[in-house]
Amino acid sequence: MFICFETRFTLSFIMLREKNPPSRFEIWKMFDTISPTYDLVNRVMTFGLDGLWRKKMAAFLPEKKSLTLLDCATGTADQLLAFMRYSKKITSATGIDLSQEMLQIANKKIKKRGFDSCISLQEASLLNLPFANSSFDCISISFGIRNVMDVNKALQECFRVLKPQGRLLILEGTVPHNRLLKAGHRVYLRYLLPFLGGLISGQPQAYQYLNDTISSFPCGEKFCAYLRDVGFAAVKATSFTGGAVFIYQGDRIT
Repeated sequence: MFICFETRFTLSFIMLREKNPPSRFEIWKMFDTISPTYDLVNRVMTFGLDGLWRKKMAAFLPEKKSLTLLDCATGTADQLLAFMRYSKKITSATGIDLSQEMLQIANKKIKKRGFDSCISLQEASLLNLPFANSSFDCISISFGIRNVMDVNKALQECFRVLKPQGRLLILEGTVPHNRLLKAGHRVYLRYLLPFLGGLISGQPQAYQYLNDTISSFPCGEKFCAYLRDVGFAAVKATSFTGGAVFIYQGDRIT
């Protein structure tokens, strides 16, 4: 049994390193494929911390009595549901994603928790938001901005559909700056994440892709510069868990 497991481990790892991970153009097809095990992998691979990070996002919501919210790259609606659980400010929310399979799972979760009267879902692209100018008080993107083909265009679209005094919140993974944490994190991203993610989902290439995007995506002040270039003000980046994730905030003033 041990030999059999060791052989499967070796073959899986070799296949993972040989196959090309999906491009950003193919990413939505990839998310369709891993959707059945997506939530489970997130819990396992973040040691349950993804729920804590999503909860922290609620603390960054604008200080208004009532909010209309758009959650982009909503996936299985974990961030939407976290907002609804930890904040009473949101009167209506919309989640968009390009993965139909993810949206189907999200819809079931929303109905199960009794939020279907105030949350709507639709298939749409962050690069071409199907909403009028100045439509939302807040826009959120959790672990999705790094998968967009044109980050600047996506941020411009967010700025367009935000109301004046509205806020963009982005939760994204990155590589810690601390040398010791950075070394351990790289081993985790390069080997543990793709292998265990692939073992659970049957799609190791998908988690190799996630490793590559986390490692290469600009973080901290570099990403804040993207937000300022589009026109966002009061931009700030707050790190959590030793710098493994950032919450970015940018406000539209006028």
